[in-house]
Amino acid sequence: MAPRVSPAARSRRVSREDALEQLDLATLAQAYRSGHSVYLGRGDFWVWAQDGIPSWLVPRFDDLGFLP
Repeated sequence: MAPRVSPAARSRRVSREDALEQLDLATLAQAYRSGHSVYLGRGDFWVWAQDGIPSWLVPRFDDLGFLP
């Protein structure tokens, strides 16, 4: 059973993913490959090890050969 996520937490995650999606693929790819966090604004960062790869980005990273 998946852990329950509050509506506020879900909304925050969606907002963070929206901010990530506004960045160009080259920037995201470079940050992912180097293991660097991505600045989302307002003092918030996307940390790959903690936040993972959003589902919309998985096919793009797979096409680039980043995923096993």
